Amino acid sequence: MIIKSWNVPNGKYLKIEMYDNQIKFFSINQSRKQKIPGLLGNSEISIDNGKARFAKSPCSKKYCIHHGWVSKVNQTIVCLPNQIAISITDGNEIYDSINY
Repeated sequence: MIIKSWNVPNGKYLKIEMYDNQIKFFSINQSRKQKIPGLLGNSEISIDNGKARFAKSPCSKKYCIHHGWVSKVNQTIVCLPNQIAISITDGNEIYDSINY
Protein backbone atom coordinates (compact mmCIF):
# COMPACT_ATOMS: atom_id res chain seq x y z
CA MET A 1 0.00 0.00 0.00
CA ILE A 2 2.79 2.45 0.86
CA ILE A 3 4.72 1.70 -2.33
CA LYS A 4 1.64 2.50 -4.39
CA SER A 5 1.50 6.03 -2.94
CA TRP A 6 5.14 6.61 -3.96
CA ASN A 7 4.48 5.51 -7.54
CA VAL A 8 3.41 8.92 -8.87
CA PRO A 9 3.62 9.27 -12.66
CA ASN A 10 5.68 11.89 -14.44
CA GLY A 11 3.71 14.86 -15.72
CA LYS A 12 3.13 16.09 -19.26
CA TYR A 13 2.53 19.80 -18.68
CA LEU A 14 3.80 22.65 -16.55
CA LYS A 15 1.03 24.86 -15.17
CA ILE A 16 2.06 28.40 -14.20
CA GLU A 17 -0.33 30.50 -12.11
CA MET A 18 0.41 34.22 -11.79
CA TYR A 19 -0.64 36.95 -9.36
CA ASP A 20 -3.12 38.46 -11.85
CA ASN A 21 -4.99 35.12 -12.19
CA GLN A 22 -3.43 34.28 -15.55
CA ILE A 23 -2.69 30.61 -16.11
CA LYS A 24 -0.24 29.31 -18.71
CA PHE A 25 0.53 25.75 -19.75
CA PHE A 26 3.76 24.50 -21.32
CA SER A 27 4.79 21.05 -22.46
CA ILE A 28 7.28 19.64 -19.98
CA ASN A 29 9.02 17.65 -22.74
CA GLN A 30 11.17 20.47 -24.08
CA SER A 31 14.13 22.62 -23.08
CA ARG A 32 13.39 26.32 -22.60
CA LYS A 33 13.49 29.22 -20.18
CA GLN A 34 10.33 31.29 -19.70
CA LYS A 35 10.15 34.72 -18.05
CA ILE A 36 6.99 35.14 -15.99
CA PRO A 37 5.91 38.55 -14.64
CA GLY A 38 5.14 38.60 -10.94
CA LEU A 39 4.23 41.12 -8.27
CA LEU A 40 7.89 41.99 -7.54
CA GLY A 41 9.26 41.52 -11.06
CA ASN A 42 10.11 38.76 -13.51
CA SER A 43 10.82 35.18 -12.43
CA GLU A 44 12.53 32.80 -14.79
CA ILE A 45 11.21 29.25 -15.06
CA SER A 46 13.49 26.60 -16.52
CA ILE A 47 11.97 23.58 -18.30
CA ASP A 48 14.37 20.76 -19.12
CA ASN A 49 13.11 17.54 -20.69
CA GLY A 50 10.50 16.39 -18.20
CA LYS A 51 11.25 18.63 -15.21
CA ALA A 52 10.88 22.28 -14.21
CA ARG A 53 12.17 24.73 -11.59
CA PHE A 54 12.51 28.39 -10.69
CA ALA A 55 15.86 29.51 -12.14
CA LYS A 56 15.67 33.20 -11.10
CA SER A 57 13.35 35.21 -8.88
CA PRO A 58 13.32 38.76 -7.49
CA CYS A 59 12.25 37.59 -4.00
CA SER A 60 14.67 38.00 -1.09
CA LYS A 61 14.87 34.50 0.43
CA LYS A 62 14.91 32.49 -2.84
CA TYR A 63 13.12 29.48 -1.31
CA CYS A 64 11.47 28.84 -4.68
CA ILE A 65 14.88 28.50 -6.36
CA HIS A 66 16.32 26.31 -3.59
CA HIS A 67 13.38 23.90 -3.89
CA GLY A 68 14.94 22.40 -7.01
CA TRP A 69 13.28 20.43 -9.80
CA VAL A 70 9.75 19.02 -9.98
CA SER A 71 8.66 16.33 -12.45
CA LYS A 72 5.86 14.27 -10.87
CA VAL A 73 2.13 14.98 -11.18
CA ASN A 74 0.85 17.44 -8.52
CA GLN A 75 4.31 18.56 -7.40
CA THR A 76 4.22 22.33 -6.84
CA ILE A 77 6.63 25.17 -6.15
CA VAL A 78 5.32 28.53 -4.96
CA CYS A 79 7.07 31.89 -4.76
CA LEU A 80 4.84 33.69 -2.26
CA PRO A 81 6.50 37.13 -2.41
CA ASN A 82 6.29 37.24 -6.22
CA GLN A 83 2.93 35.40 -6.23
CA ILE A 84 3.80 32.78 -8.86
CA ALA A 85 3.10 29.06 -8.57
CA ILE A 86 4.28 26.28 -10.87
CA SER A 87 2.93 22.74 -10.80
CA ILE A 88 3.19 19.59 -12.84
CA THR A 89 0.04 18.14 -14.34
CA ASP A 90 -0.94 15.36 -16.72
CA GLY A 91 -3.74 17.41 -18.26
CA ASN A 92 -6.50 16.08 -16.00
CA GLU A 93 -7.51 18.53 -13.28
CA ILE A 94 -8.68 16.65 -10.20
CA TYR A 95 -9.84 18.63 -7.19
CA ASP A 96 -9.79 17.45 -3.58
CA SER A 97 -12.52 19.93 -2.71
CA ILE A 98 -14.35 22.90 -4.14
CA ASN A 99 -14.84 26.16 -2.24
CA TYR A 100 -17.67 28.58 -2.84
